[in-house]
Order: sequence, then structure tokens, then C-alpha cells
Amino acid sequence: MQWVKVAACALMVSAWAPFASAAENPYTMIEGVSQNLLGVIRTNAQYMNSDPQRYFSEVESVLTPVVDFDFIARGVMGRYAKQATAAQRARFSKAFRQDLISTFARGVATFGDMDVRVVNPGSAPSGNRVNVLQEVRSKEGVTKVSYTLVRNRAGQWKLINVILNGVNLGKTFRSQFAQSMQTHGDLDKVIANWSSDRVADQVG
Repeated sequence: MQWVKVAACALMVSAWAPFASAAENPYTMIEGVSQNLLGVIRTNAQYMNSDPQRYFSEVESVLTPVVDFDFIARGVMGRYAKQATAAQRARFSKAFRQDLISTFARGVATFGDMDVRVVNPGSAPSGNRVNVLQEVRSKEGVTKVSYTLVRNRAGQWKLINVILNGVNLGKTFRSQFAQSMQTHGDLDKVIANWSSDRVADQVG
């Protein structure tokens, strides 16, 4: 579960706050939103046992504005996305989103004291794609995180991938999906049995 813990203050979680400008410098946005997420953890993690859905919803509210779950889910499906129907793709996107949020929220519940810093922040890029580097300092040590963001047609920066200490989470999830297809041989079964816990164990 280590990847979800360190990604907490970093940006798997790179959501931006509602008040942020769509044209905001992505480096500044990530730095500010990381602090916003920390605030959510400190304020709501107490409900992890008594009212987990309340806590999960607060974490989701931070992630939703910036993470392109549909784009990531389609990438995780890989070549099987073309074989899937629109309904199957929608079901997997929903399952992927719900599972990732709950797994992440559980993993970071006790990590409200992390220190997060953007490494060598730059000015707002002129292009539509940028990699933002962060260092996450916790009791376990320093973790390096690289976030890939793209700017959509509305000018909003959206998170599409995370590389944690050299481990590409997008590729790792895609490998898990492909292995599940080999095991089950059926898209509906893979979607119904999807869980990010295996990836968490591999990265942890």
C-alpha cells in the first residue's frame, strides 16, 4: 500500500481546488492542491472507521476535478478497449474510479503530516503536456513522483499518469488488466473482479 500513501500528498491526487484558474501554472496548481488534499485528510480521516463513505467522498471531491478517470481507464484496458462495448468501457471506468479512490483514501488516512515539494518548478508551459516532479517526505523517507498532465480543449490541466520511484502506474495497471483477461478470458468477469490492491502490493 506504500504507493497510495506517498501519492497522497503528491498527485495521484493532483487535483486542483475549485478556485484554481483553468490556465493556472500546473506547478503552482499541484503544489497548492497537495496542501488542499492534506487538509482533507487531516479533517476527515477520523471518519475512516465510523463513516468511511463520508471520508471517501471528501477525497473524491479533491480528485474528480483533475484526474481524467475515463482516459486512464481506457488506457488500462489497452487493446481490449477496442473489443469492449461502450457499456463495458463505461462500467470499467466506474469500477476503476471507485476502487482507486477507496484504495487511495484508505492508504493515506494516517498520512496528514507529509511534506510535499515540487522539484524545480517552472513557468506555465506553452504546450499541452507537462511532467511535474515532486518529492514526498515522510517517516519512511523521500519518494520521487512524476506526474503527467495534459491540457484539454477547455484549457484545464488533467492528470493522466503517475510514475512512482520509476514505476509507471499506468503501465502496471494495464499489465494487471491484461493478466486478468488471460485468467478469466471474459471482459465482464475482469470488470466485475477488478481491484487495485495487486498493483498496490507490487509498488509497495
